[in-house]
Amino acid sequence: MSVGSRHVRRNIVATFAVAGSLVLLAGACGNSKNEGGSSATTTAKASGDTGTKVTVNAPGVTDSEIRIGGVASVTNPLGGTYGDAFVGAQAAVDKVNADGGLYGRKLVLASKRDDKVANNKAEVDGLVSTDNVFAVLPVATLLFTGADTLVSQNVPTFGWLINPEWGGTPDNPRKNLFGQSGSYLCFDCASPVVPYVAKQAKAKNVGILAYSVPQSSQCADGVKNSFDKFGPGVGAKVAFIDKSLAYGTTDLSVQVSKMKDAGVDLVTTCMDTNGVVTLAKELKKQQVNAKQYLPNGYDHGFVKEFGDLFEGSLVRTDFVQWELPEKDQPQGLKDFLAAMKKAGVEPNENSLSAWLNVDLFVEGMKKAGPNFDRQKLLDAINSISDYKAGGLLHNVDWTTAHTTIGDPDNPCQFLSVIKNSTFSPDFSKPGKPFLCVNATNPAALTSSNDA
Repeated sequence: MSVGSRHVRRNIVATFAVAGSLVLLAGACGNSKNEGGSSATTTAKASGDTGTKVTVNAPGVTDSEIRIGGVASVTNPLGGTYGDAFVGAQAAVDKVNADGGLYGRKLVLASKRDDKVANNKAEVDGLVSTDNVFAVLPVATLLFTGADTLVSQNVPTFGWLINPEWGGTPDNPRKNLFGQSGSYLCFDCASPVVPYVAKQAKAKNVGILAYSVPQSSQCADGVKNSFDKFGPGVGAKVAFIDKSLAYGTTDLSVQVSKMKDAGVDLVTTCMDTNGVVTLAKELKKQQVNAKQYLPNGYDHGFVKEFGDLFEGSLVRTDFVQWELPEKDQPQGLKDFLAAMKKAGVEPNENSLSAWLNVDLFVEGMKKAGPNFDRQKLLDAINSISDYKAGGLLHNVDWTTAHTTIGDPDNPCQFLSVIKNSTFSPDFSKPGKPFLCVNATNPAALTSSNDA
């Protein structure tokens, strides 16, 4: 789900897709049962590679533990794997503890709350007021109505960047909220990424489909703005756009017929998985030879089931996809895949996102020092300008990532092509998995690897 480098995140459509389902969930209520705890002042000897263990007075910190807790939309109407965030977080926590813990203490994932979509604020309030956690992570939710609570209490929070609440505004950034690869979204900003995808697909006429709800229609605006600015440089233009679709529509025959008449050879959507499958089936039925740029594409179950409908379609992520040959995989990816194998679970984007959340938390804690507290952790992370998570990410500059989206002149992503119902990393080079698009000259988009 991306228009560009974190302009529209993968699965952001989940945020607006749930609008059609909330009425069914309005009656859901109540907090999950979780372990309690209390703040503590503790003293002990040095331990491990993370410095001397000293007296610490902070929420969720005991003589032997640093408690964290998170919330996910485990129960959701979309069949999403948001609960797998807890799997990834626990695997990362286990690795931290196997490596010696943090300042003589075990890291403990003490709370795993299910907000059932409608109860995000109540569950977040429970994490802060009842569960006694030092930091909130992971967060993998369709709605993030509890964000204001976390901001007002300045709680370090880490989660999946699909909700606009993560970024606040440029004038009022939320510097205690950390998405897995940044914390700012711009739905309608122009980006060179999709026009560059059109160039790779040798497409000339682009179709855009979106639902009528704001996040989806704004996403479509972003795609159009991207082609208005960068399309001439790749010889592609928007030939058809429809932002009026009802969420859940099962008939796209009229739209496909119009795209066929317009000669559309690439379709980019701001829709959910069901929408793009409906579209792919109709394209095939009407014999329209058009590839798709898939906003939700990096989903192994999805491509295994429907890959034949999306042969040649393109998928991007901010992270290194695990189809990269093992000899070329960065250490961060090897560690993640090894942890998933040890846990006996299949990796996916939700588990990876939470793994990245814990990794950033640990990097910040190491930088904060043994006499840590919440504010020192926040200050430490917000001073990191080159976060790469062991090569899983291209780079996140946390000195600016609350108010800007990466490098607008040279956005980098991992781009793959669906071939034979799998993801083929055709755009990666040995040791340089990320493709970067040079946007300084809109009239002639060029690319390089890991610029």
